[in-house]
Amino acid sequence: MAKQGEPRPPLACRMLIRAASWIAPARARGRWRARWDANLWNWWILFERGELTGRDRAELVRHSWGSFVDAFWLRVSREQLRHWVRGGGFVLTAAGAALLALAAISGGFRGTRALFERLPLEDPGSLVSIKYTGLIDEPYGVPPSFVPLWSAQSKLLSGVAGFVHPSYGPHAAVTLNFFALLGVRAAAGRLFAPGDGDVAVIGGLEWRRRFGRDPRAIGGTMDVEGRPYKVIGALPDAFWAISRSIVVFTPLKIGPPPAAGPPFLIGALGRLKPGATPDAVRLELYEIARAAFPLLPRPPQVISFDSVPSSPWGYALWVLFGVVIGGVVVSRGGPLPTGRGWRYRSFLALKSILAVAIPALLWVEAAAVLGARTEGSVRLLTGAVPALAFLPVCACAIWWSFADQRRRCSVCLQRLGMPVRMGSWASVLDPATTELVCDSGHGSLCAPESTEGAPDRWTNLDPSWRELFSGKK
Repeated sequence: MAKQGEPRPPLACRMLIRAASWIAPARARGRWRARWDANLWNWWILFERGELTGRDRAELVRHSWGSFVDAFWLRVSREQLRHWVRGGGFVLTAAGAALLALAAISGGFRGTRALFERLPLEDPGSLVSIKYTGLIDEPYGVPPSFVPLWSAQSKLLSGVAGFVHPSYGPHAAVTLNFFALLGVRAAAGRLFAPGDGDVAVIGGLEWRRRFGRDPRAIGGTMDVEGRPYKVIGALPDAFWAISRSIVVFTPLKIGPPPAAGPPFLIGALGRLKPGATPDAVRLELYEIARAAFPLLPRPPQVISFDSVPSSPWGYALWVLFGVVIGGVVVSRGGPLPTGRGWRYRSFLALKSILAVAIPALLWVEAAAVLGARTEGSVRLLTGAVPALAFLPVCACAIWWSFADQRRRCSVCLQRLGMPVRMGSWASVLDPATTELVCDSGHGSLCAPESTEGAPDRWTNLDPSWRELFSGKK
């Protein structure tokens, strides 16, 4: 113990050792800490004598961090750790940790939850997208003047709205009837109305993230692309349209097109009246536009409005397809493990579900992020690639689950060890097999080397074997 006024080792080193001492077992904590404190003082005395340099002092801090490792191995022996890693609890713990990490990264599985959240829209199935398309590098959409023309004269659409959204951007400009056409209501404040000018409506998630859902934010101002806008309302958290990346909407003022340069096109959407079909709407819109612009070469495309959440059933079918492929791979790998008790089968079922759920959730969350940052054909490509990649991953997960289960004890679910090869590949009467034994002495497994051989044979060992294995530990 240092006397009063006598220099002591660095406080950081002493606190590290004190914190690490709580990891050590209580019965050995005093001796362990005395040993580390003595070691620390020996280092410090050499440093005070000038026999060690500043670089050695940094080494002393790193050495103090090593007390945590030493205390851990004092509490948990390497044999105990190996036993736990080979057990079923380690698999479930690792899967749980992966799910927690994925939940933290994805904001609580935001993309997966969005599949089951009902959008505050009126009949999203009747919404259609209207656009003219050209070559891949050419812009697509409709001339701005067509939107009010179609909205006023169409008898098959209850309305037409327009929007402008730069790819990947957080801002979209929409016509004043955009939200009314979608049938969405404000979560706070109001939405656009005739006569609105420099006003903005913010998304529900942006309202929560930026303003903490403070009602006083409604009526304030915010800068959008360098211009001040008055915030008049906030949308529900579950709402999104056009792109998930949009956090603020402003009014779109439709004026005359620019005199020069490429054609200025905007996005357009409409709502089908009961009994109307996309083909009939397509021809009607063409006739209306051609009456005002006789040189119009062709009718627009009228397709389902794809900027609404995907159905979870599409993902479910892909998961089912991947499970079926995995099941085929497993069945071709040999007979399935049977007749080993409900605990063994329950662990197999839970492990298989987790092995499929983790890559499936990762796929859904990745698709949600990519879908929010891509448009058009790029969005289709980024949606198809993860889906195709998921199938082999899902099949491999199912195969691993059953392959791992075949080599586990039916009593304690430990991975079997001490493999012994027996028999010969050239013998019919004594075929090649591998015998594995449970570390706890519960039984042994005789597994044929050939996939066309007899099924795995589990043999329970009598209690006398357990005494032998317990002595080994």
